[in-house]
Amino acid sequence: MAENLLHEGTHQSISFHVLQHQVFADGYSSKESPKIEIKWRAGQGVARNQFWEVGRAFHATGVYNQLLRFRRTELDRDDLTANERACFQAAYDEGLPAVRYLMRELELLSENFTPHGVELLADLRRQTDRL
Repeated sequence: MAENLLHEGTHQSISFHVLQHQVFADGYSSKESPKIEIKWRAGQGVARNQFWEVGRAFHATGVYNQLLRFRRTELDRDDLTANERACFQAAYDEGLPAVRYLMRELELLSENFTPHGVELLADLRRQTDRL
């Protein structure tokens, strides 16, 4: 439950920031946005899930960063059952390469961001590198 609340709360926080500050470059449109292939979703059969717009990938990168830090904190606890530890570890191990991939792809598409957005990307990079 805590992870679900963190996930949704992080999306809300990012959405609020995007509405309050210009994060994406003038003329950016999710409809016309370059797409980032999400290889780990290739088997789902829905193109929207396999190719994400820059804005969607930006949201996901922020959420992954928060979730991975939460999972890392949970893994540091000494009162987890073996099953809880295995679940948190599997989720962490699955999410880490995903956030690193998204981060690299967003940096390659930084022209879609304002200077403020580029600063946010740099902050996400610092967070990602600490995972």
